[in-house]
Amino acid sequence: MLQDITRLKEVERLKSEFVLAASHELKTPLTGISMSINLLQELAEQWPERERELLKVAQEETNRLRALVSDLLDLSRLESGRFEVDIQPISIAYLFERTLAAFYDQAKARGIELVSSIKPGTPEVLADPTKIAWIISNLISNALRYTPPGGHIRVMAKGNPERAYLAVSDDGAGIPTEYRSRIFDKFIQVKGDSKAGSGLGLAICKEIVKAHGGSIWVESIPGEGSTFTFVLKAAPSTFSRESSGENNHVQTDQSENSRHR
Repeated sequence: MLQDITRLKEVERLKSEFVLAASHELKTPLTGISMSINLLQELAEQWPERERELLKVAQEETNRLRALVSDLLDLSRLESGRFEVDIQPISIAYLFERTLAAFYDQAKARGIELVSSIKPGTPEVLADPTKIAWIISNLISNALRYTPPGGHIRVMAKGNPERAYLAVSDDGAGIPTEYRSRIFDKFIQVKGDSKAGSGLGLAICKEIVKAHGGSIWVESIPGEGSTFTFVLKAAPSTFSRESSGENNHVQTDQSENSRHR
């Protein structure tokens, strides 16, 4: 049994190394193709509409492939242990402000209300701010994709002296029951879902949270929405300061800065 487990781990390691190498090899030619298309677009103003439309499709598909290669690189680095995390004490208010600003206009344009709140007593966390901001961004992007006009997306945090719970909730389409247990696996996409991305975003979220010593899960009801929650360790000696309300301005200023429609 031990030999079988060791062999499986070696196979997984080799697979990650192969994907990492292949992704690196794909990145350079894709960059060249994208640059060539950009140059052509500068010359295409006088082209017939059909040719300009084909060029636009080529650019969109190239961008999609570049995003997929980037996700593969990140996931391979995470799985092979080459993904570095810069752990430091960070306030959740800062994380929310840094991340949500990029989505307010998108939400407003789609008629979706995007709100954030931090419960009093939520501590600072030990985390890599860039990586955790990536997770929050990915979860909000997914929520925007599946929430209809008139819907709501809530980005929330609560905690205790040991840990903080961050969540992104929506009242969108929800996740079919048969996919819920596998939603964080690689390349999982709901059958017939035309809005799905690469199928790697949630797998990357899971690996990043794991690298922080935390966990992530989803609660979902088809037709009513989904809530993705992940846990991070609290930073030492921050619980009493957060309890006093010093870092709750995302919540207290919600009427001005955190609530958009």
